[in-house]
Amino acid sequence: MPSKVAIMGAGMAGLSCARTLLRAAFAVDVFEQDRNIGGRIATIRIGNDTFDHGAQYLSGRSEGFQAFLDEISGLGHAGQWAPRATSNGMRAEAQSQPWVVGMPGMSSLFRPLVEGVRVTTGRHVQSLERRDSGWHLWFEDQTSAGPFDAVAVAVPVAQARKLLGRIGEFAAPLADVHMTPCWASMVRIEEKVFPAQDVFTDMSETIRWIARNNTKPGRNPAGENLVIHASPAWSSQAEDADPDDVAAELWSQVSYALDLPPVRPSRMTAHLWRQGLVDRPLGKSHLYSPEHRAGVAGDWCLGASAEHAFESGDGLGRAIVNSLA
Repeated sequence: MPSKVAIMGAGMAGLSCARTLLRAAFAVDVFEQDRNIGGRIATIRIGNDTFDHGAQYLSGRSEGFQAFLDEISGLGHAGQWAPRATSNGMRAEAQSQPWVVGMPGMSSLFRPLVEGVRVTTGRHVQSLERRDSGWHLWFEDQTSAGPFDAVAVAVPVAQARKLLGRIGEFAAPLADVHMTPCWASMVRIEEKVFPAQDVFTDMSETIRWIARNNTKPGRNPAGENLVIHASPAWSSQAEDADPDDVAAELWSQVSYALDLPPVRPSRMTAHLWRQGLVDRPLGKSHLYSPEHRAGVAGDWCLGASAEHAFESGDGLGRAIVNSLA
């Protein structure tokens, strides 16, 4: 009978972990508290338009992650994006690594990762309990799932602390990780009003990133679908602000920074990624306790990129396989 593993979190780290465990013939159940999988690699629909309001693109440096990007590109779930970029008002050099984006949205990247995986969405794991029979998961409605031979927690670090922080060897490393918020604004304009560039970075103390989302492959090129990310400092100061106020302020800042002609967006909204950016990472790919048969993974273990999340989840998956083999 195959070993059973429960994974909390259906972002890149959790699904990468699931992929590694499936290849070792483990039985895997993934539980995600949101309605959709993907975590911060996300696509939102507003009216008839879509916006990648989290991670903007992927790029691969390691052999394993590049092989994954090649796989999803070959299946038609991803394509290369070569935007014309400006940084701090100066034209940026061409990207050293190809930028890969999901098609038709960033969330499409996960289709190959969920094949063969039992994924349950809309289920918030409130606590974990280990008995003689194995690990049991307790949800907000007081129902449970289990037993499982091992658990993998691949969620933002604040949630990881709540679920596994009582394991002595995890407490100090998890406490040292620090993340910062990021406000994302999505703006729809019916006409073309932007300069010739597609991406603008570090345009002011407030604006960290502006992208013409509609210039990515597989998107509707009509009009302008803009994704704006605020800087970590500004996002921290405005963490409790009203989303409508944030959207209006960021659009005002963008209009000023790019000297745009007067134009009224047809739609604007904003979303707060409360743990959006990694400020101080763990410094290792994952944590795993063979004694407890429990571990944690996430982009916050190694850095801030999707590749870090992929490597972290894969590393935790391998550790679980080795301990239960």
